[in-house]
Amino acid sequence: MDTKEILSIPCVIVVIISTSLITTAIMPHTLLAQTTPANLLTYQNSTFGIKIQYPSNWEKQENGTRQDTQTDIVTFLSPVINSRANLDVSIDDISGEKGISLTQYANQNIADLNQSLPDAKLIASNTNNVVIAGLPAYRMVYTSADGSTILKTMEIGAMKGDKVYILTYEAAMQEYAKYLPVIQRMIDSFQITK
Repeated sequence: MDTKEILSIPCVIVVIISTSLITTAIMPHTLLAQTTPANLLTYQNSTFGIKIQYPSNWEKQENGTRQDTQTDIVTFLSPVINSRANLDVSIDDISGEKGISLTQYANQNIADLNQSLPDAKLIASNTNNVVIAGLPAYRMVYTSADGSTILKTMEIGAMKGDKVYILTYEAAMQEYAKYLPVIQRMIDSFQITK
């Protein structure tokens, strides 16, 4: 080995170590910024009697649109550009379906899902040990396609009186797990106020 080769080896080692230290220092903060919620704000809607906390850096879109018996109240959107992650809160008026049980409602939603999204694949569905706002609830998780994007969706609903309160988390398959802790924190904060 000549002198140039001997001197270049420590330089290469220094560059490799520096690069790995910089990457290690930057990457956790980048990941943390995307998955750790900012300060939480409280959204309250007295018309529909709901309250939920959401990260202050998420966009809030109040909807109020009604389709059949279901009213879409509010959607919270991830702050990351090109992210499909969102949590939607809606209420279904079931006053015309007297005596329907939570299990029957969940099964009806699964049947409706198969009709409205023929490519949907149900991953899980249950009514055991699922609670939102202190009420027994159902949960269903499924995948579907939106163009070339595979979406993963979790729908959780609880009945109170003649209403079903529905929280729907939807994200692209590859980002679903990343946002799930934030979404779960939002779901856990959900309250029915009337």
